[in-house]
Amino acid sequence: MFLILSAIVIIILYYYSTRNFNYFAKRKIKYEPPIPIFGNHSQVVFARLTEIERISAIYNKYQNEKVVGYFRGTTPDLIVRDPELLKHIFNLDFLQFHQRGLGRDPKYEPVMLNLFSADGDRWKLVRHGLSPAFTSSKLKSMFPIIVECAEKLEQVAMKLALQKEDFDFVDLSSRFTIEIIGSCGFGIEMDTMNNEHCLFLQLRDMIFIKSIWQIVLFGIRDLFPNSIIKRIPISRPDIMRIINEIVNGIRRQRLENNITRNDFMNLLLEIQKNGKITGESLEETDENGKPKQVEIEFDDAYVSAQLFIFFAAGFETASTAMSFTMHQLAYHPEIQRKIQEEIDTVLSKYDNKLCFEAVNEMTLLECAFKEAMRLFPPGGLTTRFCAKEFKVPNSNITIEAGTRLIIPIQAIHMDPKYFDNPTEFRPDRFTPDATKSRHKYVYLPFGEGPRKCIGARLGIVETMAGLAAILRKFTVEPSPLSTRDIVRRKTSYLVQAVEGGLPCRLTLREQYQEKKCENAQEVPNHETLKKTKVTQRYSCYANSELTKGSQLVESIVELS
Repeated sequence: MFLILSAIVIIILYYYSTRNFNYFAKRKIKYEPPIPIFGNHSQVVFARLTEIERISAIYNKYQNEKVVGYFRGTTPDLIVRDPELLKHIFNLDFLQFHQRGLGRDPKYEPVMLNLFSADGDRWKLVRHGLSPAFTSSKLKSMFPIIVECAEKLEQVAMKLALQKEDFDFVDLSSRFTIEIIGSCGFGIEMDTMNNEHCLFLQLRDMIFIKSIWQIVLFGIRDLFPNSIIKRIPISRPDIMRIINEIVNGIRRQRLENNITRNDFMNLLLEIQKNGKITGESLEETDENGKPKQVEIEFDDAYVSAQLFIFFAAGFETASTAMSFTMHQLAYHPEIQRKIQEEIDTVLSKYDNKLCFEAVNEMTLLECAFKEAMRLFPPGGLTTRFCAKEFKVPNSNITIEAGTRLIIPIQAIHMDPKYFDNPTEFRPDRFTPDATKSRHKYVYLPFGEGPRKCIGARLGIVETMAGLAAILRKFTVEPSPLSTRDIVRRKTSYLVQAVEGGLPCRLTLREQYQEKKCENAQEVPNHETLKKTKVTQRYSCYANSELTKGSQLVESIVELS
């Protein structure tokens, strides 16, 4: 009897898990042959490959297709390979593809109310409310704060160069971007909110590194998306608790001291004070076919969710881009020298001071940054959800409503059809002439269209300021621990991460050698950046001496 029941269970499970496996064959779409239960997703479920690596492999296998079928368990998704189709998805037919389709309900995970994760009218209204924080004038007004952070970065770099220490550049760039987020985003100062400063650092690992439990939850949700498991939150419970503490601490401090700051946090509090955001609907029309007026109540949950995404997007993505750019320059000294010469020339026009105008003139540096983002985009893929049936132009393919589309950014960036010898680091790919000659939708580090990253320009400017601050005085070189080829961390989430960090070393440029003695007395002691293993990368923040407000913390990261 037991054997019979077991056989019946196996047959039922097999039938259930393979029932959709003829989906693409019936539609004459090429697809990767699936296996029962897992489809094409087993290596991702068991953290053998990142989803970016798995999708890239399939993208490369089917080189002549506009789309390729992919089974996420039993669910059929489409991998988009055609830049012309991407133009429709991101822009021309945006109203049919405005949803990311992440499948996580804010009712169970309030953090998903953030701008990146929100869909439909909620996304449109939140984006409209936050747009004033990212204008060109706002960016220019906050640049002096970025310069102050860059000067502290120079101090730390000086100590590392003089002591000839190897260190993890991911760690150094993380400290720099955290300080910018704290100062420009939340106006947090070390002497006013000391207890909350370390909360940002606690958030980092909670957000970007999957726990074993999260790996299991992601796997089950991918394989059984319509099961009761979708009601179980994936994000760690402590994330919202810590974020709420930060929000309440900032609000209390500003009310008690009658402080008004022109920063991101102030914008959120002003929106909340007004109560509601109103605008035209993306999804609903009246009897005349015109968009209906809709509104959302911008409460504490919305404030905390936007704080979460501002931190997540502003800190880790910029840090990843900055550190990988330096990694590439360490292995390409001839390109590094040309960029240093450009920095010298540009700064000489501005009394050798870093300023907004100077950074905007550093075209070679920006090309190098963009090329690094091509090779290793922090967000290596994105998704869109088809809201209603869509006929793919110039093909016999119809995308059904409810289909998730996977845009494999990393794979497109590495496609030799668009970038010859794609593994080579060649900043000249991003000169104005080269950019004009290339299809707009084959370089997508920030996405494109109405859902393009709202903080893209801030990310570019803060990263370039940090790079310029280092390269004006120092030369970056590989350390004995460095490896040219990186390994992606399998448990990373949202943003790609490098296994083992990016170890390197700095040396003073010749024109600054004479100043090294006097500078050596001015730079704070700094031991933790010598650590290069990922498991050690953020452990320094737990050191009791650092969290008590040591000279190191005051000099490097006011938030830490």
